Amino acid sequence: MVLPIIIGIGVTAFALTARSSIRAWEIYKALSPVTIARLNNIQIKESPKWSGSRSFLSSKLDPVLQKKLCEYRGGFYPTMNESEALLILNISPEEIKLLDEKMLKKKHRRAMIQNHPDKGGSPYLAVKINEARDMLEKSFMLKKN
Repeated sequence: MVLPIIIGIGVTAFALTARSSIRAWEIYKALSPVTIARLNNIQIKESPKWSGSRSFLSSKLDPVLQKKLCEYRGGFYPTMNESEALLILNISPEEIKLLDEKMLKKKHRRAMIQNHPDKGGSPYLAVKINEARDMLEKSFMLKKN
């Protein structure tokens, strides 16, 4: 009676590991060696053999996004602050002036749809998204109706 439960848990663990490994490999294949080095904070000179790599064309990214990728080091602060909340909810500096409850709800919803745990997202990211919304709801930047 216990053996089928153990086998079921083992098969489930193997399936989840395989699925996450396949997803990680697909993402890894899309990155160039220079991008991988940059993500790991490794300073290298651009090599001619990598410059023609077409697996990840950062030149096709939006210039604003390119700038954000170069500026933001990644990770979360120990305690949430307003600037981190704005980054998490993808609220641009131009949108801060127009930030009201309706826009905050729209930005929160979009972020949750992209990162919801039921759709393959991370529970940790979902918590951070909700924390960012709560931070901005209490913020002086939010225009109250």
